[in-house]
Amino acid sequence: MPLPPGSVRPNDAVHTPVVLPSIKRATAPIVPIRPIGPEHRAQLLRHFLALNPDDRYLRFGYAASDERIRAYVDSIRFGQDEIFGVFNRKLDLLAVAHIAIESGQTERAEFGVSVLPRGRGLGIGTRLFERAAVDARNRGLRVLFMQCLSSNGAMLKIARRAGMKVHNEGGETEAHLELPEDNYQSHLNALVENQTGQIDYLLKTAMRQWRCFWLFGRCTESA
Repeated sequence: MPLPPGSVRPNDAVHTPVVLPSIKRATAPIVPIRPIGPEHRAQLLRHFLALNPDDRYLRFGYAASDERIRAYVDSIRFGQDEIFGVFNRKLDLLAVAHIAIESGQTERAEFGVSVLPRGRGLGIGTRLFERAAVDARNRGLRVLFMQCLSSNGAMLKIARRAGMKVHNEGGETEAHLELPEDNYQSHLNALVENQTGQIDYLLKTAMRQWRCFWLFGRCTESA
């Protein structure tokens, strides 16, 4: 028997539009990373000297004095090792990653990183590790590893996010990541990252010079 217009049979399903909840996905932070050369040795020194005693202990595994830090910076082998940095708008090094390759070593490289307090919690350490992994991969290395104190939560977080194999022994931890062979895409990624970091550095240099000239009529090291 036909029903009046607008009526619904008891067994008929009523179709209503389904609204899916919006999902907020975490996006990788944009961190301009730039290769560091010997011309930035003074900025490297200022970066490491700015670390407080606890941070020095976590970064170097011992309570590094100012003299030991100066010796460390002087010993960096630019050209053999690779140094990456993140600069702030004042051209201070906010974070530094050191990929150390032992002489004659063709398989492994060691990763070390330090981030000043005002740059923490932004994913910078993780991004520096990802950049270091690409560089090591493009050099033909097979393993990127890091050694740290077991109390170094920041380094352990980086290791877990990267899927590294972690081994704890006493108060020390070693983690390593096996790297795939390099390819066209990995070299292109490194090129793009280097260009992005260089452009960012040039823009910050220009802005700093403009600011110094506007305020003081000239630029000084401390301006």
